[in-house]
Amino acid sequence: MAGEEKIVRVDAETLKKCCDAIFVAAGMRQAEAGRVSDCLIQADLMGMNSHGVMRVPAYVRRIETGATRAVSTIEIVKESGTTTLLDGHNGMGQVIATQAMQICLDKAEKDGVAFTAVRGSNHFGMALTYSTMALPHDMIGMVFTSPAAKLMAPWGGADPILDNNPFSFAVPSGEEYPVVLDMATTVVSRGKIAVAAKKGEKIPLEWAMTADGLPTNDPQAAFNGILLPTGGYKGYGLTVIVGILSAVLSGAAILSTEVTDFYNDVKRPQNIGHLFGAIKIDRFCEPGIFKARMDEMIREIKNCRLAPGSEHIYLPGEREYVAASENQAKGIPLAVTVLADLNCLAQKYGIRPSL
Repeated sequence: MAGEEKIVRVDAETLKKCCDAIFVAAGMRQAEAGRVSDCLIQADLMGMNSHGVMRVPAYVRRIETGATRAVSTIEIVKESGTTTLLDGHNGMGQVIATQAMQICLDKAEKDGVAFTAVRGSNHFGMALTYSTMALPHDMIGMVFTSPAAKLMAPWGGADPILDNNPFSFAVPSGEEYPVVLDMATTVVSRGKIAVAAKKGEKIPLEWAMTADGLPTNDPQAAFNGILLPTGGYKGYGLTVIVGILSAVLSGAAILSTEVTDFYNDVKRPQNIGHLFGAIKIDRFCEPGIFKARMDEMIREIKNCRLAPGSEHIYLPGEREYVAASENQAKGIPLAVTVLADLNCLAQKYGIRPSL
């Protein structure tokens, strides 16, 4: 029945070996295949299945058609002491994004702040994967990414010519979980609608409209329709700004005629743009003092009087860290249809054993 798809738990390392093998069989180098798998499995561990291994078939399909290059060649186009512009030359988004954020961290370590802009990239999974790279270095990380599809209409418009342009910020704390915001500028990501469609579930009417502009609870109609912005015109405003920072600044695709749909246009490069930033905390205050103040702020928020019907107050990212701890111990919960898709790819490439 709809909404009752069977879920099974899979060991994270077993899942990684399978995904690594599939990506290598598709033409990727071992180290880069491992990085992509790590990013996807991190998403599943954190309960963000919409950006997890369910996307493996779509990534592989784009490699097979030549829309994405299996082997990444990343070029430094321009740089200064604190800035870098990279061209990913249509490589895997996760590989390009990881290198871009690492360049950012290296420059910020020396000069206190840095930004890396990227063009010629592809869908890179969860934005928080890269913002959180800053946390072990006592830095604040930020990530902005540009259109991977045409999903949202401008405020007052009727045609989906914008994407939900996600962004992420990661801020270290002391004894508490770090504060990590990762959000799309639509009410939900397209990936969550894809998950609902795969499970045969209905979606809330507040998520999307049909292509004709009518409210819908049908995930398939929503998938091919228009996603609604978070907070109405405010979410629309955020989409525009994130697109400017990630695509206009870097020279990536931004116009609706340039944007290539991740799922529906699998033969053309995406030319996605990103912007990565890092701020070294000790250039402003002593990291220990900063983290202690963060803890105080977090505890005050969490100790706020609960509204009727609420059981807990969560900070951004807290649910994901709690889920990751549980899923690392118990295994990653995956829909049987996702496992079937991975097994199908494994068999196609002659990989044994499959999941």
